[in-house]
Amino acid sequence: CFVATETKIKPTTDYFVRDALVVHLGPAARILTEEFYSGRTNFIAFQIEKLKTTLSLESTYPGNTANAKSNRRLQQMFVACESTSGEVVGFAEVDARPLGGNSDDNRINRSYMYNLAVDKKWKRKGIATELIRACEEFVIEMHEVCAENRLYLRVRSCNDAAISLYKSLGYDEVDPASISLTKEDINSNSLEEGELVLLAKDLPIDAECEVECEVE
Repeated sequence: CFVATETKIKPTTDYFVRDALVVHLGPAARILTEEFYSGRTNFIAFQIEKLKTTLSLESTYPGNTANAKSNRRLQQMFVACESTSGEVVGFAEVDARPLGGNSDDNRINRSYMYNLAVDKKWKRKGIATELIRACEEFVIEMHEVCAENRLYLRVRSCNDAAISLYKSLGYDEVDPASISLTKEDINSNSLEEGELVLLAKDLPIDAECEVECEVE
């Protein structure tokens, strides 16, 4: 059973970014499977991976009643849709989670963006940037859930284009040891080939929070 969530629509000329609905999860799974598995599987294996990705998205969908009752308050899925047809052309998720490791420091929640992917026909149109901004705005609004007002992500060290994009948006590489992690923690459970690096961006505190902090 799924419950309705608040929808935020951000229009552009060719597409808009909004909270994902259940109906968007299948198309989003196709985009994610193409991003992470294309060229590495045959047709049958691709269909299996797409089904597994769809089921995974459905099981963690924020509107799922079971998830709504959990402690994972900071979680949202965003989609970019073509303006005319509504076709899903991009996807991203943000969640609050321990990033790994066994120390007490890593049992606390840190905001983490993942599963960012854009349909190959829609790349280089600013969609990834808008999805990243949607995730950032959500974290800013939900800042009280996390130990710090910072958004983390992982990216392949050889993916120069992605790293260049993230750095242009204010992300910097973070030494995993600074938050009691190891390289093994950063590279665990990854769908991507190649070594991953950890990036992070310190986000502004919204005006309401600044007032509350001053009062306290």
